[in-house]
Amino acid sequence: MKSIVITSGKGGVGKTTVTACLGRALAGLGCRVALIDADFGLNNLDVVLGLESKVVYDTADVIENRCRVRQALVEDVRNLYLLPSAHGYLGEKVTSQNIKLILNSLAVTFDYALVDCPAGIEAGFKRAVAACESAIVVTTPHMSALRDANKVVSLLASYRFSPTLVINRVRGDLEVEGKIPTADEISRILKAPIDGIIPETDGAFDLGEMPKKPFELLARRLHLGVGEPLDPAAEYRGIRGYFKRRARRVK
Repeated sequence: MKSIVITSGKGGVGKTTVTACLGRALAGLGCRVALIDADFGLNNLDVVLGLESKVVYDTADVIENRCRVRQALVEDVRNLYLLPSAHGYLGEKVTSQNIKLILNSLAVTFDYALVDCPAGIEAGFKRAVAACESAIVVTTPHMSALRDANKVVSLLASYRFSPTLVINRVRGDLEVEGKIPTADEISRILKAPIDGIIPETDGAFDLGEMPKKPFELLARRLHLGVGEPLDPAAEYRGIRGYFKRRARRVK
């Protein structure tokens, strides 16, 4: 089983949504995937997936031996399961060893474990990173997010990680006009390769409304090692793209 911590330099960049959508995309490829909500402060992966009413046990129950890991898992779609975070549980009681033991117990059944960890570089981040074998850093193409992502990428290097990037909420029209950095520029700034680019979608707060193609491309790169990330700027280049950019500005 491959364990991947999904993290970000700052909150609000869509890390949890990326975790959920990537999990579904990998499950769509036939992989068995476990999503681990390791954010014990602002845990909402169950809410994003629409599973909050199905949660019976959580991570605290597993750690304190009130249930086994498989009893705490909640099924989302075929091949995709969630281990909910501990609501109201003091996160400092959880250690990287606790998370590692959970991951070891899942390794027999699952192909991937995606660990959604707290934003930033505090204790929750370090706890989750120490338990996993690889990392994805989620950021947006805005300078404040890139600055914080750079700190995370640098810190991951001290764990001997070579993280990859997912650039979220990219507006292709702004990229063509030079108002936000391109994917290549972001890769050079953060000194990390890009595995996924997710376009900004107006009003896509529901998981079912999120575009599937960019996550399918991301899943194929992670699982099969093939393909390129989506290029959100493609439709805004050339003559047609010029008029499409003008129409978007009018909106």
